[in-house]
Amino acid sequence: MTAFSKQIARASRIARTEAKRLAARVALLKHPAVKAAFEAFPLAMRKDVNVSLSAYGDSVFMNTSLRGLDSFKSPKLTKVLEKFVGDEWSARVNEYTNDLSPNKDFHFERRVGEFTIAVSLYAYVKSDSPLCRIVVTGVTERVVREETKEIVCA
Repeated sequence: MTAFSKQIARASRIARTEAKRLAARVALLKHPAVKAAFEAFPLAMRKDVNVSLSAYGDSVFMNTSLRGLDSFKSPKLTKVLEKFVGDEWSARVNEYTNDLSPNKDFHFERRVGEFTIAVSLYAYVKSDSPLCRIVVTGVTERVVREETKEIVCA
């Protein structure tokens, strides 16, 4: 067997092994906890929820965006958030003020046996909302010093 043939055989074995692992992970999508997490979204919103499976780990991801909100207290958002607040879900929030539209990302995770369900809600308030806006609360000045380098060979 040539060196090339050995490498092809090795790559084929690895690919078949990975395919088997991925097929086993697909079963996670049918777990009752995954279905329950999906059904926690209001019926009208479910068509916009993206569900995916980690290619490398044992995680199921669900995410959706809510745009054009009047505020982060909008019932459309709070109704969904309430479903993922509780002892079984860990939560974190990221705020973004770099755009004209106030944006918060709500992330929830739940460990179910040997895998994780991760839910993300990306909420955007209207840029012209009278209830919620981005305001400048301070200014920070920074001086940045960077070295310029080049390769010099003799």
